[in-house]
Amino acid sequence: MTANEINLLGLLQGPRHFTIPIYQRPYSWKLEDCEKLFNDILQVGRDASRKSYFMGSVVYYQATAHAAIGTVPASLVIDGQQRLTTSILLLTAIYRLLKEQGEPVPGVSSEEIRALYLTNQFKTGEMSQRLLLTKRDKETLIAVVNTNPLPEHSSERVRENFEFFQKKVTADNVADLWNGINKLMVVGVSLEAGVDNPQLIFESLNSTGRPLDQADLIRNYVLMGQVPSVQTELYDKHWYPMESAFGEAYSTMFGEFMRDFLTMKAGDLVSIWTVYQHFKNNYAAGRVGAEQVEGLVEELYHHATYYVRLRQPEKEEHAGLRAALERLISLGIGVAYPYLLSAYAASAAGLVSKDGLVEIVEIIEAYLMRRAVCGLPTNTLNSTFASFGNQLKGSDYLTDVKAHFLGMGWARRFPNDMEFRQQFIARDAYHFGKRHFLLSNLENYKRKEFVNIGDYTIEHIMPQNENISEAWQTELGQEWEAVHQKYLHTIGNLTLTGYNSEMSDRPFAEKKMLEGGFIDSPIKLNKSVAAEPVWNETAILKRADMLADWAIAIWPAPQVAEPVAVTEEEVDEEAEEAALVEAGLLEPDPSDEQEQLAI
Repeated sequence: MTANEINLLGLLQGPRHFTIPIYQRPYSWKLEDCEKLFNDILQVGRDASRKSYFMGSVVYYQATAHAAIGTVPASLVIDGQQRLTTSILLLTAIYRLLKEQGEPVPGVSSEEIRALYLTNQFKTGEMSQRLLLTKRDKETLIAVVNTNPLPEHSSERVRENFEFFQKKVTADNVADLWNGINKLMVVGVSLEAGVDNPQLIFESLNSTGRPLDQADLIRNYVLMGQVPSVQTELYDKHWYPMESAFGEAYSTMFGEFMRDFLTMKAGDLVSIWTVYQHFKNNYAAGRVGAEQVEGLVEELYHHATYYVRLRQPEKEEHAGLRAALERLISLGIGVAYPYLLSAYAASAAGLVSKDGLVEIVEIIEAYLMRRAVCGLPTNTLNSTFASFGNQLKGSDYLTDVKAHFLGMGWARRFPNDMEFRQQFIARDAYHFGKRHFLLSNLENYKRKEFVNIGDYTIEHIMPQNENISEAWQTELGQEWEAVHQKYLHTIGNLTLTGYNSEMSDRPFAEKKMLEGGFIDSPIKLNKSVAAEPVWNETAILKRADMLADWAIAIWPAPQVAEPVAVTEEEVDEEAEEAALVEAGLLEPDPSDEQEQLAI
């Protein structure tokens, strides 16, 4: 390995072909990164006292198989592609301006910039490019450098950043920019093939500062050690289709996918911050050799396609499953994804149909919703779903899922109808974390035409005002104060309206009769309110009981002939856990990054 400080233009100059290996991440600099670099270059270009501006390092090596392509050395970039790509985009913007203006900056012309820093003048095809990016960005950069129309599906980052530089480079500042670019310095690190370990050097270079995405680290670990032909085959056959499935969400969602995938495999929680190390040291250990690596990458690809449909249900072809997943997302819960990955794989293996998978998603929704309404602790949910798939041993997958849900111990229990009804009626529903999800499902129960409750506000039928009017005191009866305090925020006293300000604290009879009031309302939740002659404790509980019937039907408990028996060990564990929670001594796992259901 040799390292030396060199002028950026000197690094680019001469017969050279920088290639970004397929295992590297796509170009990812944002506009704010480009703006900072542009301003820094302009400032140093205008400051005669500044002799240089350090950009960072560019690490590359020339593998034996890539020692020469024609007469142009091909250098594989291990680190620094973001800086190189951005520099090429800025140089291209300067080249285009000079060509259009027809008046070169003193000492340089547009054609010199193109010949010395952007292209290999006497080569054709890809070898004519000074920098060749990966599949996602390559065609767009080539089109930009060659002044060709952009491809139909162009790289958003390459296109946006080039357009930014085009707008920023003007006849007034181009001379200062060129002066600044001549002061740009990098540390060029050249690795020796067969001597230096690119993977170890890559990891050490990215061990400080802002870490690379988990996707980058994992892709590099899997592909970097393979021979070029295997790299290309794995990337084209599995990895690139996986990237394409995630779309623009790839860089952020892939790390979350790997966390949930590894959690599913391990049956235990994996932290988002340790995904790469867990993957490398546990799941992929001994599997990146030539014979095992394709099976590993293929497994990741298949599960990634399941995960994309979990997180982006619009990509699921089965209409019922798509709707069920959309509901689960609107519930705002991520703890179930490790098990749902396992369930999707079971469906792909023929163990359960897509209709059965719909039922499983609906059972999970009911489980989460019932526990939330009952105010049960959320700290057990992550471990419950982490190990759920590994505990299914029966021959009938769907029946086994139902039985397992019903057979879990006390702290992890699936609340039965009686417990759910009692808590549903009695709890503070107005301050419930998922009150809009709750009210939306109640309003749309047995409706064919969906009502978006976002167009309405939550109305307290018995008003919130502590200084309740005499009319309302009379309405509520002799124990009005106790009734107001006990039932104000309960589900029986809550409804939806578009006339909240008009209703205000009016007496019940006026709320019913005014224009847009309960009698005039198209809202289903208001029909039972409009039918009551008086609004008091009896009316509130009557309505709450009716809505509880709806809720039990919307979120039913699974039905099986015989639930799985809970072992004595599980009972002891659950009882101890429940006691600790009740005593306030058990807190959610601090390593838990997954979203929990607000209660």
